Amino acid sequence: MRLLAIPYYSSLLFFCSLYTPTRAQPTAKDSLITANAYSNVLQVYHQYLTPETGLYRGSEYVQYAYTLKTGHPYFDDIHMQKGSVFYAGILYENLKLFYDLIREEVVINSPYSAYDNYTITLINEQLDYFTIQNHLFINLRDTLNPSAPHRGFYEQLYKDRITLYKKEKKEILEDLSSGQVEKSIVPSVFYYLKKGSVYYAVNNKRSLLQALNDRRKEVRKFIRKNDLGIRHDKENTLMKVAAWYNGEISNMANK
Repeated sequence: MRLLAIPYYSSLLFFCSLYTPTRAQPTAKDSLITANAYSNVLQVYHQYLTPETGLYRGSEYVQYAYTLKTGHPYFDDIHMQKGSVFYAGILYENLKLFYDLIREEVVINSPYSAYDNYTITLINEQLDYFTIQNHLFINLRDTLNPSAPHRGFYEQLYKDRITLYKKEKKEILEDLSSGQVEKSIVPSVFYYLKKGSVYYAVNNKRSLLQALNDRRKEVRKFIRKNDLGIRHDKENTLMKVAAWYNGEISNMANK
């Protein structure tokens, strides 16, 4: 079953036409005014369309037909949490959603869910990024980049001169040892650094040093001096190394 998608682009174009930049070469003040104007127009647009036809497009989310012995398929929590989506070029904030890590699907409530408990799976190809609480997920589409990981949603942990991504997955494991089929969730996590236009899988110390080969000795010293370790504290270590590499940590390795 699919929701009926009502055209909405013409409405957005109408509201966006209500403001235009006034200078050929805008100053910082002009840019701020323009940004505020666009934000105000977007707010009016959201208020104008209720329910928002541009958001509620996608297929019905299919619930799991079996009971899991351990774990759940969602990111962080089994319940929907506060978040936002940048969907088909429009930002929608203050939503309730969850992220299914097995199917790699973002799910929101139908505007009529209070009556029929209907949830909607958003269309991945039209979803550029989304947030859950303070977590930001980017839809990576560097398909022509030979070093890029598989396309999909990656949590962006850090971004500056280098970018740190986290890929969390969940799979269903079937156990037949008891004579019955018991299904459990098995999670896995992978990390990637993007430096320039090149992606590096960084899941151990050796791969991290290879990714940051231009400062290999300093990286070693920074990790040792700050009692960090990929093996026992991977995510924290990677985030601190990324911040240090960008010069944000005052306790530099060469001091």
